[in-house]
Amino acid sequence: MKKQYFMKMAAVVLLAGLTACTKENNGVLLEGNVVGATVEDGLVTYMPDGNPFNYQATEFEVGEDGTFTYDTELVEETGDVTVEMSGVGYFGVHLVKGETVKMTVEKEGDTYQARFDGPQSDVSRFVNEYTQRMDQMLYWSPDPEESKPIAEYRQLLDDNYNKVKAALEGIEDSDTRDYYARLTDSQYKWLAIRIIMDSCENDNSNYKLNAEYQELVKDIDVNDPVNLRTNMAYTALNSLNTVSDKDVYGSCLRQMELTDSLITNPATRRMMVQMVGQSYFVYGKGDGDSEAFIKKYLEWAGDNKDVAQPQVDQFLEKQRSTEITEAGQPAPDVELTTPEGKTVKLSSLIQGKFTYIDVWATWCGPCCKEIPFVEKMVEKYKGNDKVQFLSISIDQNKDAWLKKLEKDKPQWQQFIIQGEVEAQFSKDWGITGIPRFIMINPDGTIFSADATRPSDKETAATIDEQINK
Repeated sequence: MKKQYFMKMAAVVLLAGLTACTKENNGVLLEGNVVGATVEDGLVTYMPDGNPFNYQATEFEVGEDGTFTYDTELVEETGDVTVEMSGVGYFGVHLVKGETVKMTVEKEGDTYQARFDGPQSDVSRFVNEYTQRMDQMLYWSPDPEESKPIAEYRQLLDDNYNKVKAALEGIEDSDTRDYYARLTDSQYKWLAIRIIMDSCENDNSNYKLNAEYQELVKDIDVNDPVNLRTNMAYTALNSLNTVSDKDVYGSCLRQMELTDSLITNPATRRMMVQMVGQSYFVYGKGDGDSEAFIKKYLEWAGDNKDVAQPQVDQFLEKQRSTEITEAGQPAPDVELTTPEGKTVKLSSLIQGKFTYIDVWATWCGPCCKEIPFVEKMVEKYKGNDKVQFLSISIDQNKDAWLKKLEKDKPQWQQFIIQGEVEAQFSKDWGITGIPRFIMINPDGTIFSADATRPSDKETAATIDEQINK
């Protein structure tokens, strides 16, 4: 299934699965009907507080007759959701508390289109247009081979922005129309910034010094719920942080100061508690005086300690796992699944070879960017029986993984782990983010639990040193 949100470490609450809709189902927020297609799985995403990093993901099943339902407790009187269905596509729907929206999905030409009946169906039509045209996955690809030139992404964004603005005219209520106009403008700015960031990464330049970036973040109201929903609140606040990204400890402290001085919206503050924690514990790996930071962070979190504490606990758990994955310790074992569905223990694969492992997922952009470098190393050591390369996917969508393998046809061993197996593997190895690379000695002990990337020249040098002893 398409990965609608590629933000790292997004908090997902998986709710109870939905059942197929029958004539007896009444009082639900959404009744759907898919015409002429078999849907293997479906997913509804909803942001209760408007925080794009904290959304509910609800799986649902489509009945043999093509029907399904969705229901939840809306926080406000209305709420927008995204409905994704494998093999069909994704759609936006505007829901109204206490009423039922009816949605029919049917193929028109080469694509499936949605029709809406019921309360505020004019708004649902716009939300669907907005969802499909202002989706950030249109302007970025996790697969480098499928990426488009920056200029092409920008032109596509400008074209879609104009089409979405034109669709605003279909909303009857003026206040509602004004809200979605502001949302569209804010989302456009965020998407433009994302493209600028990618462009600057390609140029190895600082995006915060880009003139258009500076213009886009200027005068953004960081407390406006619209800007929270589009990620512009965080982006604008981050633009004021002049501490170097390399100084994670100092940068996070500055984010906390900016939040205290500028943020009055409780939902935005809660989001900042989440983001500061991720910045320090995940991306920063607890650099600096972690004990002092944890104490200050939990005090600063205040009423949002329920967001902060799990991140602290996960970090401490990772520290404990680091102790048991030190160089020389026995490598934690795991049962891996092959593309053919067979299972094999990692320990049985070592067989006296120095082993380099790539832990990745199809939806992870940085992971996919490293694959060509793994491929080059595989070619470099082709025929050398002293070293081997394994890729372990943590994709929860096996079909997406198999499709990627079919496309790339990698010439080294591929495995997948899911569910409880993946959770235990990540816990054992202290994995809180991917890509992650692991080196294991020929005797099954750990050489490095957090090894250098294949794109790093040091990696090949390390392998050469170990296999030429």
